Amino acid sequence: MTHHAPIEVTPIGVVETAFADPSQAPAQAAENYAERGTLVVFDRFADGLDGLTAGRHIWLVSWLHAQDGDAMDSLHCVPRGGQRPTGVFSTRSPVRPNRIGMSLVRIVSIDGNRVEFEGVDLANGTPVLDIKPWVRGIDTAPG
Repeated sequence: MTHHAPIEVTPIGVVETAFADPSQAPAQAAENYAERGTLVVFDRFADGLDGLTAGRHIWLVSWLHAQDGDAMDSLHCVPRGGQRPTGVFSTRSPVRPNRIGMSLVRIVSIDGNRVEFEGVDLANGTPVLDIKPWVRGIDTAPG
């Protein structure tokens, strides 16, 4: 079965960060654990935060809304520190057929629908599509 129809998703919230533009943000959250940001979860999704606690790592699955819309002209790119073009699916480049991003962040605190976190790599206003807990043994490759 093939699925070529567009898929509709609904953001569950947005991030507040100091980066107005994605080019200002670090490429990976792990490169910026000294920086804090806030995820503001929309009220209708706030109950879903139950069970999350400070100190826990979570994946923020986001929509990289601020990327240049015309930038995806090839399925090849030169990865950071790379010497030659490679397929986009072998990189973490934000320029992709679908603008889905993943950021591994650490929860600092939760106050109602606001989740303060460390590990900012997203521009201010980035929509978050989902939150997934990071789980030792599942999110670490065997060996």
